[in-house]
Amino acid sequence: MAWDIGEQMILAEWLFVETVDDIRRRCQDPAMRTRYELLGIAPLLRKLLIDDAPLLHKVRAARREVPVQFRIHSWNDLEDRLAGDGLTRYFGIGDEKIVGGPDASPMTLKQFLRTVIGVAEGNDLTVKSVIRYYSHVEGGVHFGIPKEPGEPTLSTMSPMLLGHATGQVQILGHLGQIVADALEPLRRSILSQPTIHKLWHSKDDRGLFLNHWTTEYLERTSAGQR
Repeated sequence: MAWDIGEQMILAEWLFVETVDDIRRRCQDPAMRTRYELLGIAPLLRKLLIDDAPLLHKVRAARREVPVQFRIHSWNDLEDRLAGDGLTRYFGIGDEKIVGGPDASPMTLKQFLRTVIGVAEGNDLTVKSVIRYYSHVEGGVHFGIPKEPGEPTLSTMSPMLLGHATGQVQILGHLGQIVADALEPLRRSILSQPTIHKLWHSKDDRGLFLNHWTTEYLERTSAGQR
């Protein structure tokens, strides 16, 4: 039996909240995380933002009023001073300085994915290209062969850093923080007013929905089990 739209949305909202929570956990203090934990952020970002049918688009379709604003400082704003001195940077990628606060102009998803956060062999590395690289080359989703501009340089650097430092993969922790912050209003909106099935879910005397995933989730989080 095919799902109706409401049933699909219930599952999508659950997956969205759990995914944002997972990203938030993995991006806390990136320098102290293992390379494997950081690498696991890449497929989560891909699922949310750049798959053919991004989870963010599915969930936001019914919540257009909720703001989703990405705040990031680009590589060019922070690290391109060498160009002014006539120097060419062979390789470089952003660090925690890319994380934008209130001083950074809010961006749409499209603008965020196009933001340059590094350079490799003269090729700009965008947010999207970095997520795709760690998802499809280093093994976030697939362990593959570098094909896109700049990917061979990233791939060459990784074995030298393995076992000694998390290296440039820490960028995923900083991107994860930016994304989790941008999606927090949507996450809160879902938890306060989730999609329900009127025949299955009714409120109890606490104001929570019987047999709904948000009830178990809120009980678990209030008990400090996350």
